[in-house]
Amino acid sequence: MGLIISLVCTLLITVLFILVLRPVAIATGLVDTPGGRKTHKNPTPVVGGIAMYLGLFFGVLSLEILPYANWFLLGASLLVLIGIIDDRYNVSPIARLIAQTWVALMMIFLADIQIENIGSPLFFNWNLGIFSIPITILVTLTMINAFNALDGIDGLSGGVAFIALSFMAFLSINSITLDLILLLMATILGFLLCNIPSNFNRKAKCFMGDAGSTFIGFSIIWLGVSLSQGESSSMSPVTGLWLVSIPVFDFVVSILRRILSGKSPFSPDRDHLHYILLDSGLSAKKALVLILIMTFITSTIGLVSQIFSVSDGIMFLLWVSLGVMYYFNIKRIYKNQKK
Repeated sequence: MGLIISLVCTLLITVLFILVLRPVAIATGLVDTPGGRKTHKNPTPVVGGIAMYLGLFFGVLSLEILPYANWFLLGASLLVLIGIIDDRYNVSPIARLIAQTWVALMMIFLADIQIENIGSPLFFNWNLGIFSIPITILVTLTMINAFNALDGIDGLSGGVAFIALSFMAFLSINSITLDLILLLMATILGFLLCNIPSNFNRKAKCFMGDAGSTFIGFSIIWLGVSLSQGESSSMSPVTGLWLVSIPVFDFVVSILRRILSGKSPFSPDRDHLHYILLDSGLSAKKALVLILIMTFITSTIGLVSQIFSVSDGIMFLLWVSLGVMYYFNIKRIYKNQKK
């Protein structure tokens, strides 16, 4: 099957599975009910993650890239399964971390995908050596949970992932990774058609749930590591940081603030960027657009630096500086809202 036809079919199959699974989700209680920190008003089926996974599986088969993507699909299967159970019955944070760690180990030892070299963020080439495995696990857990935490308003986690993947696609032209990236973009686009805040999709409305957000986070880190490691790498690890700046900053800052406040790092609250913007008076649509614009800007900075071969050291210092600015500005806004 040709690439374009496969991508269109993958998108349509994702939407079809959403439509088919919605009544099943309602009948089995796999729905997200309003209340607490949630901003939606009606119970909504949580089938987006399942549909995206199934759509991607079809796409992989249609393009005959299963041998390349087999371990990826296996890891994604475990995360989607745990996510479905969590969406329906709630799974403890420790149990989720164990499953995510297992997936990271599968990525390292079965697929041989790990972070062995992080470029020159400190102005010299840095091979991780014995630290490769623990750092790969840490980064994988961070990315999975960063996109999970970002999934607070319609279209946000999927939209940010779509932007990051589009930049990865540009950087992976002529790479075997490109087909998998494009398939993921097609599945995410299919989901977004049924998730973005709009009147046209009311009868197809759904959420991705933990099954979808962890699946997306895992996909981003798998592809990011694949593109940035080895002799055939097409992206600097520091460039990768710029592509996921917003979810990483949001997640790390939230964890730090909870720890410094004496709270559990796993405790849910409204200290994420999207909630802060909502509490500042922005509508969900405006908050979504603003965060997507921020993501596009940081990703563009990363791409431009990659194209013009700007020093990893300079770009890493700029990235850290941006993160520090983000921390203090969010902290100031959060404090003002609490007064």
